[in-house]
Amino acid sequence: MTVFASPIRLVDMAGSLVMIVFSLLCIRQALGLGRRHPDNIVWTYLLWLSVCLGIFALSRSGGHILKQFFLMADQGQMWQALQPYSGSLNTLLLTVAAAVTLFFNRSWQIYQQIITDKQALQTAHAKVLDLNETLEKRVQERTDALLQHEKQMAHADRLASIGQLSAGIAHEINNPLGIIQGYTQLLLRSEPADTQRHEDLSTILKHAKNCKSIVEDLLNFARRSKPSAAVVDIHEVIEDALIFLEHRAKTPEVEIHKQFQSDIPSLQIDEKKIKQVLINLVMNAKHAVGEKGQIAIRTEYHPDVHQVLIRVKDSGYGIEPKDLKRIFDPFFTTKATGEGTGLGLAVSYGIIKSHGGDIEVDSTPGSGTEFRVILPVNGFT
Repeated sequence: MTVFASPIRLVDMAGSLVMIVFSLLCIRQALGLGRRHPDNIVWTYLLWLSVCLGIFALSRSGGHILKQFFLMADQGQMWQALQPYSGSLNTLLLTVAAAVTLFFNRSWQIYQQIITDKQALQTAHAKVLDLNETLEKRVQERTDALLQHEKQMAHADRLASIGQLSAGIAHEINNPLGIIQGYTQLLLRSEPADTQRHEDLSTILKHAKNCKSIVEDLLNFARRSKPSAAVVDIHEVIEDALIFLEHRAKTPEVEIHKQFQSDIPSLQIDEKKIKQVLINLVMNAKHAVGEKGQIAIRTEYHPDVHQVLIRVKDSGYGIEPKDLKRIFDPFFTTKATGEGTGLGLAVSYGIIKSHGGDIEVDSTPGSGTEFRVILPVNGFT
């Protein structure tokens, strides 16, 4: 049977040309990947392997094409002479490709170790930055706390000095005032009510009582006795303070809104002193709103810090920013002469501090003022 060799030769030559084209395309693609990712060693290995295999494809395909040309030209002996050289070149190229693979296998392991070390270094760098930021934040917080503590210490020292001075003055004035008040009352008993002398003595007695009230405030401010602890319901203390104020200063046009949280636990406090604080705050609120306005009293319990918050907010004229930082200083008042001694908030501040709590104030001129009394649930510190 005669088999025609021409189609087989054409297919062999076409296949060889296709192998050359594909090998060149692989080299081009590997070059493109290497340019886009020059730091990736995988693409470098792929380029080297593509070059080796491309040269192999040129050698082997070129040999097949040359062989077919020699056979078609009846020059088979020439191909027989060249065939060993072509085979040797192909073997050499495959050996080079294998060596490149082994070399890059080791390089790949080193590359992976470098990548791992780089990631560990980046992670450590991020942690150092985070620690540095956290450290700066903590230093700033401690610095702020220290400054606040220094201010509180300076304020406490100033209050103590003023308290000692006030106690001395009060004791010196209290006895003469008692004598004046007593003799005035004796003289009033024997004086007819409709005489000018009775009216003059009444005026003396009235102002003596006012002076006596001021002296009592001074003594209350100077006395820094430790509160007597008792477990009480803070809502009952608030209600008692409001009832006292209702009898003392009736202001029918002033609305008082109460919003009490129902699950507030009982507090270990000095009931009389805390009631005095609440009376001071509500009295100030009434003075701020005038004849008509609104006062809101709200209680909150914060179990996460074991504290109870009492808010007393009014819709009055507010406090100027320049006065706000001095609002707890003794003898500081924005009221007119004769309407206040400036000791109410200073005394309240001392009472709350002696309970281990705090008292804060926010005010916007024209919009009202809010005082916040913070008391610990578990007694004094």
